Amino acid sequence: MDVHTKSPNRLGIVIVNYCTPALTERCLDALTPMLETAEAQIVIIDNASPDDSFARLTAYCSESAARDRLKVIASPVNGGFAAGNNIGVRALQSDYILLLNSDAVPKHGAIEALLKAADTQSAAGIITPCLVTSDGDEQVSRFRNHSPLSEFVDGAQSGPVTRILSNAEMPIYTDDWETPPDWVSFAAVLLHSIVIDKVGPMDEGFFLYYEDCDYCRRIKNAGFSTGFARDAVFVHDPGGSTQLRANEKALARLPAYFYASRSRYFRKYYGLFGPVLANLAWLAGRTIAQLRGLFGRSAPAVCASRSRDIWIGWRSKLTGSEPPKP
Repeated sequence: MDVHTKSPNRLGIVIVNYCTPALTERCLDALTPMLETAEAQIVIIDNASPDDSFARLTAYCSESAARDRLKVIASPVNGGFAAGNNIGVRALQSDYILLLNSDAVPKHGAIEALLKAADTQSAAGIITPCLVTSDGDEQVSRFRNHSPLSEFVDGAQSGPVTRILSNAEMPIYTDDWETPPDWVSFAAVLLHSIVIDKVGPMDEGFFLYYEDCDYCRRIKNAGFSTGFARDAVFVHDPGGSTQLRANEKALARLPAYFYASRSRYFRKYYGLFGPVLANLAWLAGRTIAQLRGLFGRSAPAVCASRSRDIWIGWRSKLTGSEPPKP
């Protein structure tokens, strides 16, 4: 892929902040020493945080030695993760765009390694770095597409079912370098600007969650592959910028917007009754899990009210969606 220079800025970085100014500042502390050599600009989008995020981040940037390369934009409304990133992308003129969570911190050399991978992996429209926890453990960040069959596997949580339907298991584990991913974690991803021009903005109909797998699917449908930069290491402890992971770990009820995004995704890619098919598949898998009781084994626990909440938004229309590319 030939990347044509759009401006003197080789790299534009978008960070969406919602009530996480301390995390955003920590991320900026790591990023700013790399900006000049990477010819980079950073745009921070404050997604109408009800706290003092905008004032605090504005003060941080104005006092930074790299202030000429930093900009804070206040969104008038919290339109969600996709909407915030779209604002940031529109504010930049760069060859590459890095979408970065406020809770993802690049290690030394990560930005340079990402750009090198983008230059050498010419067929890739999106590059994912290596995500590790603060303990140094590599995270699963590459996945197969959500599908009704993957919902069945997820509901069953059964070793035999997973082995039989291994191609439908969504996570691609860190020891598997043969399986190409359908989508990757958007904690940190590098995009070619020409890919964004061709694919268009992220679908703002997803308030939070599923916008990453949707956008990767659109990129793949447009003819681009997904690249990987193993030498580009970002420290990311899931759950820093949202409470979803903490809720999942505690088996608490997940927010309604998670299930609304799930329904939107299945409607978008599997048709009018896609959410129904996905829900029935999950419930069938869950039934298999509960049959363990016949053998004296309890079914694995799931988040509270999941069987009911998966129906949230299943009849919603796709207003404001970005249609999948042929």
